[in-house]
Amino acid sequence: MDHVDANPERLAGTWHIVCSSFPMWRSGRRTDATFTYTPLPGRSPGAPRMRDEVAYRVRGRTRRIAGTDTRLASRPGTVYRWRGKGLLAVLTSVWEVRETGEDDAWAVIAFTRSLLTPAGVDVVVRADRLTDRAVLAGAKAAADRYEADPLPLPDSGSASA
Repeated sequence: MDHVDANPERLAGTWHIVCSSFPMWRSGRRTDATFTYTPLPGRSPGAPRMRDEVAYRVRGRTRRIAGTDTRLASRPGTVYRWRGKGLLAVLTSVWEVRETGEDDAWAVIAFTRSLLTPAGVDVVVRADRLTDRAVLAGAKAAADRYEADPLPLPDSGSASA
């Protein structure tokens, strides 16, 4: 398998979760989920880092989870360790970009098991490509390879707004 090399600049921006194997997204209680990645200034010496914000809606209210991703350069491919902010600072998880679509319009992100979540996969689409049928078809085909179920597409009042 070829490894994807996705640095923070390549991942920067907002991505909508369109397919997932995670119970927290598939239950329907949390909707319109997004990841927003923002590269952080480099530390010398240090691995590339980025701010990671997950936003989603519960009963019409937007909720956010903030953390920092640090690239694990010792591993092949694009592997990051997420650490929560604030009260969530004790939590970590490891994730990697397994696959990307043409022009990085979509990506498959695989997560290892953490203290609070099972291992699983999210298929994400860039916010500005969410209405592109070809992009969504490519994302859905990738989701099928990873057994990730489609999620309802966000309304105009999504969590990233």
